[in-house]
Amino acid sequence: MDAKSRRMVAVLAGCAALGAVAIGAYYWTRSHSPAQANAEQSEVYELAMDDADGHRQSFSQWKGKVLVVNFWATWCAPCVAEMPALDHMQQELSAKNVSIIGIGIEDQAHVRQFRDRLGLHLPLLAGGYESLALARSFGDYQGVLPYTALLSADGRVIQSQTGALEPGQLQEWLKGTL
Repeated sequence: MDAKSRRMVAVLAGCAALGAVAIGAYYWTRSHSPAQANAEQSEVYELAMDDADGHRQSFSQWKGKVLVVNFWATWCAPCVAEMPALDHMQQELSAKNVSIIGIGIEDQAHVRQFRDRLGLHLPLLAGGYESLALARSFGDYQGVLPYTALLSADGRVIQSQTGALEPGQLQEWLKGTL
């Protein structure tokens, strides 16, 4: 096979690969529709994760509350930057039937060290990398951190944000739910 034929085969193979990726992305997106995500979210209250101290925390304790779920990591600079504000808001909003929880995608020791270093009080769960599947079910199809989802009292995602929350954004989200 001459050089021109090899280039043509390489171009055709590249086009076929791009086509396969596009088809896969199309079907993956269709299989992860908002309707399916909300069906999965109704099962959120059946979940449980260990917190920073190794105590098992059932999501059922937040059933009936507006729930802000923030997915984060200790190595994620925007995650670290927004955590003190989330902690402060948790203290303000706890009397208004709103809970803010953080799900670290790391192990318990890293989550505990992070909590202690920053002096945080909001519930921090150690979900490990497996918790990214939960973030995906809440709409984080890109896998970007931080990712924050606002769940209604019945467990439906009603707002979400990829990347750090802007100042005042969470308060705006909550205006329609409180």
